[in-house]
Amino acid sequence: MKRPKDRFNCNAELGKRLRECRDKAGLTQQLLATAMGRQGKGSHHVAGRLERGEVPNPGVGLLADYLRACRAGFRDIADVLDRYTAQPTVVEVETRKALAKVREYLPAKVSKAVERYDRRIMRRAEVKHEPLPTPAQRVRRARNFGLSQVWAKRVRREVVRIIETKHLRPGPDGERHLQNYAAKVWRILNVTRRKHVGKRPEMLDEAADSCPREGGPKPAHLKAINEGLLAFFSKAEIAGTLDVEPQLALGRDRPKYRFEPKPDMRPQGQAWDTAREAMVEQLWLEIANMPELAGLDPKRLLLWRSVVRQLCTIVDHHVPESDECRRQVEAMATDEYYSGRGRDPALVRRLANIVIPRWEELRQSLGPHPLGRVRPPGKPK
Repeated sequence: MKRPKDRFNCNAELGKRLRECRDKAGLTQQLLATAMGRQGKGSHHVAGRLERGEVPNPGVGLLADYLRACRAGFRDIADVLDRYTAQPTVVEVETRKALAKVREYLPAKVSKAVERYDRRIMRRAEVKHEPLPTPAQRVRRARNFGLSQVWAKRVRREVVRIIETKHLRPGPDGERHLQNYAAKVWRILNVTRRKHVGKRPEMLDEAADSCPREGGPKPAHLKAINEGLLAFFSKAEIAGTLDVEPQLALGRDRPKYRFEPKPDMRPQGQAWDTAREAMVEQLWLEIANMPELAGLDPKRLLLWRSVVRQLCTIVDHHVPESDECRRQVEAMATDEYYSGRGRDPALVRRLANIVIPRWEELRQSLGPHPLGRVRPPGKPK
């Protein structure tokens, strides 16, 4: 049987302890060798090599002969031996190396989550007095968990992309429901990937039915998320990236498959949003001096201020000359809810004719959004 590289050696600490035992007994190395039953020229070299820590993996018999010659016992070196026996076993060391290799190219947060997941598995087995998982099982579970976390983040980004490209506008609560629904859809797609494919439509319908009816996402939004994730899953499945482990290609020093964390653009995005709010306020101060708005009740001015803000949002996502822009302006002008509260449709249309070209001109100075959440100035979206 091949001996592992990580095995017991007579290190300098053990050699120092053995030399203390010999000095306490008042023996030279030659007298010690004679007491050990070793005769002849150069027999003292064995004791010298032991004391210098130069004997690879010494046997128990050699240590016992040395201690017997010094009239000492294993209790005199027990603490040194206990420190060695308290070290992780060879299997544990290899398992840790394999787990570290799994986490090597994962994002920092995912890597820490995988480490916590592995500790939780071991702690649960100890608490419930169950057999500990084998090293292969630990590595496989950690790998699957890490991949699931990476794909969960990708799915969340894909849902945000679908919401923005489809212009769903579900609101904060609606987006949270859509993210939960997307997680269920992705889990179903993974479960039915290799078998039970015929059950996939039924399981997807059950996931859609489990969404809350009151205050939940609209059926059209669920359908858009469902279709978008199906296309995203099929593309990843065809490319073969669903089960690909993070690794480096030859000649590269950066992880493949976009496992490296993206740069944090949130501060730039917040600065862009702050500049936009200031520019909207500037536009409102210009519009508030219109003759049509003079003499209105101050409470009604807040209503018209919200109209200007909505018109700016429409321009952020649609080209001013597009049919979609005209449709949304007309829908806002003919909204029965606000018409019943004194909002004049003709005045809304007149404000749109003034605000839309002026806001398209002002937003040129803002430039594109750092996170790509709005239409770049002068380009359709």
